[in-house]
Amino acid sequence: MKNKVKLYHYSEIDISDKIKVKTFGKNYFTKNDISACNIKRSFYYIGKGKVEQFFKDSKYLYIAEVSKNRLYNLDIDKNKLKNKFTRKNLNIVDIPKIVSYIKKRYIGAIYNDNVVSIFRDLQYSKKIKRRI
Repeated sequence: MKNKVKLYHYSEIDISDKIKVKTFGKNYFTKNDISACNIKRSFYYIGKGKVEQFFKDSKYLYIAEVSKNRLYNLDIDKNKLKNKFTRKNLNIVDIPKIVSYIKKRYIGAIYNDNVVSIFRDLQYSKKIKRRI
């Protein structure tokens, strides 16, 4: 279990089986994400503390566990993807190319310290109905 990381997914929906990436872009808070990169994904947090404001009152909390080595850490960026996929003439990081590269090699990516994007459906191990 040492190599595992707990991921926390907040939702208004009572999900019966797996958290599915096909729902990506259907919520108002993923509209910016879809405009940055159209690759389907679901979002999680490492730890329950730092949660974006629009998830604070979510009805459900889902907990899943994945192996750390199946996640690419963009904060550390050991393969220097941000540098490799920067449009030099514009000094803009090409997010779709980075996400596409990671998706071919990992099930997800860690960024902003505790946010995780997962690129495939993920089975959760625990569902908590939250009292708000």
